[in-house]
Amino acid sequence: MTVAQSAKPYSSNITVTLKRLVALLEEEETDEYGILQPSQSAFKLAMRLVVDAFEIMGDSFPRASASTDEQGSIRLTWNKKEAPSSEVRLVCPADANQQAYLYHEMEDNYAVEHDITTSILVQWLEWLNQG
Repeated sequence: MTVAQSAKPYSSNITVTLKRLVALLEEEETDEYGILQPSQSAFKLAMRLVVDAFEIMGDSFPRASASTDEQGSIRLTWNKKEAPSSEVRLVCPADANQQAYLYHEMEDNYAVEHDITTSILVQWLEWLNQG
């Protein structure tokens, strides 16, 4: 008896997140609004934080979307759509002299965390998973 597999092959959240980060490097360098590719410092910081957070969280690491701004900073966004809806956003600046920050919100409550470390990122991603 043969069983047909109609589902797509499983892709872990970390694999999807890393692919999305790497895809930013494959964008055109610029468009009419500014820089499309991330700066090297933003990319290295984002990769380090994501990989280190995954090493701590394992399979509970949530999938993120990735984008750049007009200066080459990277924004990673984790969303939880179920009630109460919540979001965690990590911004890795294009300029290595600027600090990364993390924005988090649940419904009408929001705040910004500065001086981001892997443990702070993990704390807020676990918060997102539990919320």
